[in-house]
Amino acid sequence: MSLIDDLKHLFEAFAANPPIILSPDECRDEYDKSRKVFNRRFDFMPSAIVQVKNTAQVATLIEHATKHDIEIAVKSGGHDHEGECVATGKLLIDFQLMNNVNVYQAQLPSSTEQAFGVRIQPGAIFEKIKAELDTYHLGIPHGTCQSVAIAGYTMGGGWGPWTRKYGMGCERLIGATIVLGDGTVKYLGVSAELNQEPILSDREPQSDPDQNNSILWALRGGGGLSYGIVTELVFKPFKLPKIAQSFVIKSDSFPALEKVKAVDIIAAWEQLTAPGQNPNLIGTNLKVNAKGVKCVSEISENALLSWQLNGHFGGTKTELETMMTQWAYYLVSLINQDPGLTDTEKQQQKNDVIHEFNEFYQRTCAHAVEFNAATNHTGYSLDFDSWDRELGGIQLETDEPAPHKITSRMPTSNWGSAGRQALVRSLQSTLLDGDATDSNIAAYITLGAISGQYYSDKQQLSEQDKVSCAFPYQDRPFTIQYQAWWDQPAQGNEPADIAKLISTRFYENRAQDWIESCRSFDIPDTKGAFISFKDAAVKTEDYFGDSYESLIGVKLDQSQDSKCLFRSRKTII
Repeated sequence: MSLIDDLKHLFEAFAANPPIILSPDECRDEYDKSRKVFNRRFDFMPSAIVQVKNTAQVATLIEHATKHDIEIAVKSGGHDHEGECVATGKLLIDFQLMNNVNVYQAQLPSSTEQAFGVRIQPGAIFEKIKAELDTYHLGIPHGTCQSVAIAGYTMGGGWGPWTRKYGMGCERLIGATIVLGDGTVKYLGVSAELNQEPILSDREPQSDPDQNNSILWALRGGGGLSYGIVTELVFKPFKLPKIAQSFVIKSDSFPALEKVKAVDIIAAWEQLTAPGQNPNLIGTNLKVNAKGVKCVSEISENALLSWQLNGHFGGTKTELETMMTQWAYYLVSLINQDPGLTDTEKQQQKNDVIHEFNEFYQRTCAHAVEFNAATNHTGYSLDFDSWDRELGGIQLETDEPAPHKITSRMPTSNWGSAGRQALVRSLQSTLLDGDATDSNIAAYITLGAISGQYYSDKQQLSEQDKVSCAFPYQDRPFTIQYQAWWDQPAQGNEPADIAKLISTRFYENRAQDWIESCRSFDIPDTKGAFISFKDAAVKTEDYFGDSYESLIGVKLDQSQDSKCLFRSRKTII
């Protein structure tokens, strides 16, 4: 019996609402759509694809796969940067049809107060999640790219534009439904209360609280797939701020800032995001573009590089003005300390910075509005969308897939000037030299703020009151993500520029080599890497840090995965 026939027979009991089964020989168009991953550097051919519709179908499929040694891959949104959510020759479980978002109300224990929760299936993407939560004036710490799905994002930790105020996405995870390696369905956290009836009549869900807690801990930042197949996640949402404003500061829009060294721009951004500073700065990242040089002797820690600061602010116009003013004067203090400038040059540059910031503030605050939940139930004024690849300000991005290669570094609490200088040097490379402007290669870093009000407050809590997470980098100031993209589609409805796509071929390998060099570049006071910014060449232990051994224990002791069915290159085992 062929695999397709075997699967059709397996799901005969679900005739009323069967999963969709796709193969290379049947339904080829739908098969090709389902197997594609966001990183077009990869092109995999699964042996078959099952688009599941409920937990029972997943449990039936996993039990069968374990019994018959059928290797699997699992895809929610397909944004895994190393494409590990799909694999050639494996059976692909595709969650695109399990994408429900359900906001519910529950009464708090020992209280008459009603609390909101949100149940989200793994195939739901942020574009849908945000639209649904907006109607309730609620939010969760979601990511910046609209087509990313909730499951892999959360299990990777979940950095995003809310991190400074509400932590990583995994910090709000309060429950989950998971299928273990033997097909057992388990309810974790509040999911045990939300699912009173067993999902399969012949499988009573287990309810060992210690086991449940350890798996839920692992799902909060311990990486995807390792511990079971998650079919629903439950989050505790927060109320959206009534006043919010997005802003973007680009070096090429501020002539005075184009003259400020990259190390000073990075230092100024760090000051903006330091613990205890600017609690109304909900989230921010800093993008700094790499630069080609003709020879190694041109590389300098004093280089001028183009950059872009993106932010979301949840406060009044006056509070935003105060933050902007303080940041402008901090930049002025760095200019004052620059030994390469004369007194006259310093004064001129300081005047220009203050003047340009005043004009920027007036433009930005002219659009700030207060959201009225009583009258507006259809949307929210603050768009949290992709920051890295946007071209015209923080706005809804089409989030088109394209080939790319990334890697990451994590600065430690000792991070300082030596790290900044090395980081700037790593952004200058002979590998990027050439007439790359005729191609569509993009090479840069993004720094994503972690430190902020949430983690400052969390440090003051007792161990009993803290959310227990496997994510190992809660005490780090920010993430460092190196990125190289190529063959990116044209913006809007314009056709792709074929000449640039052809030209790109002469630089694509060097762009990837640059990423390789950045992975091992000597940058002081960095340790570890972020699993959501996956690079297959990084050691698995480096992603999970102090949680590594405990996560292996959860995998071995709790997953019921006797044949190690739940695995890819970067699962915990």
